[in-house]
Amino acid sequence: MKAIILAAGAGRRLGAAVPKCMLDVGGMSIIHRQLAALSAEGIDEYVVVVGYEQDRVREHLAGRPGRFIFVVNEQYASTNTVYSLYLAASHLTGTCWYANADVVFDRRLIRRLADDSSPAALAVQTHPCGEEEVKVIVREGLVVRIGKAIPPVEAGGEFLGVARLNGDVAAALARTLTELVEQQSVIADYFERGLDRLCSEFAIKAVDVTDLPCHEIDFPADLEKARREIALRLEE
Repeated sequence: MKAIILAAGAGRRLGAAVPKCMLDVGGMSIIHRQLAALSAEGIDEYVVVVGYEQDRVREHLAGRPGRFIFVVNEQYASTNTVYSLYLAASHLTGTCWYANADVVFDRRLIRRLADDSSPAALAVQTHPCGEEEVKVIVREGLVVRIGKAIPPVEAGGEFLGVARLNGDVAAALARTLTELVEQQSVIADYFERGLDRLCSEFAIKAVDVTDLPCHEIDFPADLEKARREIALRLEE
C-alpha cells in the first residue's frame, strides 16, 4: 500500500527554523512519527510532495524503511494543497492513504481508519470549529460536505488531514483535481475542494478520532499543545 504525504509548505506562521514536518514532538519529528504509524499498518510506499527546503526534507527521510518517491512542487509559495496533490495525481491508484505532513498522530489513528470498510474514511475530530479549520458536515456518519468555507455553526467537526481512499475514490479524486487545475486554473485552494465534489458520489465515512492523541500544527500554540499534552499520550 502507498501513502501520499504533502510536505511542500513553508509553515511561515510557525516561524520555525526547519520545515514544519521536521519539527520535534516527543522526541521524534512529525513526519518520522507519521511514517512509523503508517508502516506499522503495512504501508511501505511513500509519495512525498516537497517544495520548501526540499533538500533538507529528502535528507531527513534518507535511510527510512520503505520506497520513497518525491514529487516537487516548485510553486509551493503561491499554491496550496489542491496543486500539490494534483502533481501527485498519477499516484492516486489503488488503495491510498493521505496525510498532511503537519499532523501529529500514532498508529491507532491509522488502525481506526483501516478498520472501516467504507470506500473512503476521513479522520475527524468532533469539536467546535472556527473559520480556520477544514470542516465537515456529517449525516448518518457520512461526510456530505467538506471545506473551510462551511459555516462553523453547521460543522460537525474538523477534518484532521489524514484519510484512506479506495481505488475508485482515489481515481475519481485524481480526475477532479486535474479538472480543477487544468480547466479551471484552481491552484491556491485546498485539495478538499476536489473531495467535496465526491461526497455525493461515494460513501465517505467520518471516522471520529477525537479520543486519540492527534493534532494539526498550524500555529505556535498548536506546537506548544502537541509538545505539552499530545506527546505524552502518543504510542511509539
